[in-house]
Amino acid sequence: MKRPFVILVFCLLFASNALAQSRQKNVSTSSGTQAIIDIRQIDFKNFAYTLGAKTYKLRDGYYAETTVAGTQWELGIIDGLHYGDLTGDGKDEVAFVLSYGAAQSPNAAEARVYTLQQGRPRLLATFVVADSVSCRLDHYLEVYNGMIGVERIYGSDALCEHNEVIQYRWSGGRFMPVGAAKRVACRCLESE
Repeated sequence: MKRPFVILVFCLLFASNALAQSRQKNVSTSSGTQAIIDIRQIDFKNFAYTLGAKTYKLRDGYYAETTVAGTQWELGIIDGLHYGDLTGDGKDEVAFVLSYGAAQSPNAAEARVYTLQQGRPRLLATFVVADSVSCRLDHYLEVYNGMIGVERIYGSDALCEHNEVIQYRWSGGRFMPVGAAKRVACRCLESE
């Protein structure tokens, strides 16, 4: 009588364990690792970015290398990560600004927008925010109501002349400006 009872208990335990595993909220791949189902799972501060023909791996939002004796080239996230649904698919995208160039000199900066497709980040758009200007802003981007606002710095001889703010909305396959650019005075932060 004990043997059928023990077998029955084992069968019930096995069935309840299988049921509990099927109800887990974590989605797993066949390799046992967690599948990426949300853009927030991507660690963009420790991510590899391509500029030109070269790839750079950030560590805690920053990368630096010595290019010529005594000269350092750097790349870093200077604004963001800003999340919001920018494509209207009900899922968040991420936007942030990368600054790059020789250390202690005017840098270029660009805003990037990534989405998640089939568990991988995909670059949707790049917006130039500075070419080679000695000016840094407290923020370059705003993500709100399905739009992204980008502030660009214009200047010459490495000095800021004015800024422009443009709002963009996703239009099927790319970001399109919403209204005219708004010209504003330079609002550079104090020297770094």
